[in-house]
Amino acid sequence: MVTIHAPPFGRSNAFNLSLALIEALGSTGLTVVSAQPTPAMLEAGAHAANIEPADAYRVYAAMIGVEI
Repeated sequence: MVTIHAPPFGRSNAFNLSLALIEALGSTGLTVVSAQPTPAMLEAGAHAANIEPADAYRVYAAMIGVEI
């Protein structure tokens, strides 16, 4: 169980809570990613796996659990 403490960054409570939640996710090994990869992300994935960008998109969608 992760306890969330909103850091006093001098911003709104909602913003501070959002930062604290993202930090809590990170401390458990999780991360937040975009639902749609950028073209640069697809190119990098395609290059790393030696596949086409369209295939890299399918891999990305499968990793985040999105049906295409």
